[in-house]
Amino acid sequence: MKPAIFIVAVMMFGLAKTEAAGISGVVGSKLLASGGNKVMILSDQGAIEWEHPTGLTHDAWMLPNGNVLFADGGSVTEVTPAHEVVFQYKAREQRGGGSYGCQRLENGNTLIGENSTGKLLEVDPTGKVVFELQTNPARVGEHHNLRLVRKLKNGNYLVCHSGAHVVKEYTPQGGVVLELKVANIAFAAIRTDRGTTLVAALNKITEFDAQGQAVWEFTNTDIPGVKITNMTGLHLLSNGNIVTGCYSAYDKEEGTGLLEITKDKKLVWRLSDPRLANHMMAVQKLDQHGKPLPGACQR
Repeated sequence: MKPAIFIVAVMMFGLAKTEAAGISGVVGSKLLASGGNKVMILSDQGAIEWEHPTGLTHDAWMLPNGNVLFADGGSVTEVTPAHEVVFQYKAREQRGGGSYGCQRLENGNTLIGENSTGKLLEVDPTGKVVFELQTNPARVGEHHNLRLVRKLKNGNYLVCHSGAHVVKEYTPQGGVVLELKVANIAFAAIRTDRGTTLVAALNKITEFDAQGQAVWEFTNTDIPGVKITNMTGLHLLSNGNIVTGCYSAYDKEEGTGLLEITKDKKLVWRLSDPRLANHMMAVQKLDQHGKPLPGACQR
């Protein structure tokens, strides 16, 4: 009887561990996320429904046409659901990581943050560079020149200088019209519809007003009993909630890979599954069919 009891106990332990891993709370839709050298579409329970092999992906987008655009250091690449590469840009200089940030623009061009050189590039669908801006500070081959970059509605560029712990807004001519200092690596920045700027800097997400003053913040210790480390990618939802992914998310299998919070710092849901991936930086909340949510995507 003892061997049988032991086998049953092991099986029950394994089942309990499996059921404990995944999403707690209600997502209500699918998710695009990066982690474990792949980009993935996850179900509302955290199961992988689609995946594509990549490098260590920092930025990823579900495009309206159903393709996925991602930046993984080696390249900025667009793939179809059938894994066909339909666009790719590779920086000539790869030291430090070629490109970590990307954005598909309304005119069909792709904005690229070329980390290895510190340049902002706009590349047309044929791969031709049609705009180039050298940002500062930047040193060729440095790992932390740039992280995520975004083109704003006003035509300016919001740039995360990760190693300098600063976010800058550049005009197309290279002038700096806003500079936001943070206490850690500046990873992602979003300009909100209210004109404020959300910045993710690992242990803290901060909202700055137009004058650069902090008006709201969320730290990784604000939710008691929930281990959160290294908040990176951001998705600001239309209801004001914030979705973020975490780099080096787990310690001894404890931690959070993805989470959604309200502006009053309440946890909506979290994904905790170290088997899925330890580094989950890029995240975009989708609808129930795996398509982008209606309206402008604030990421």
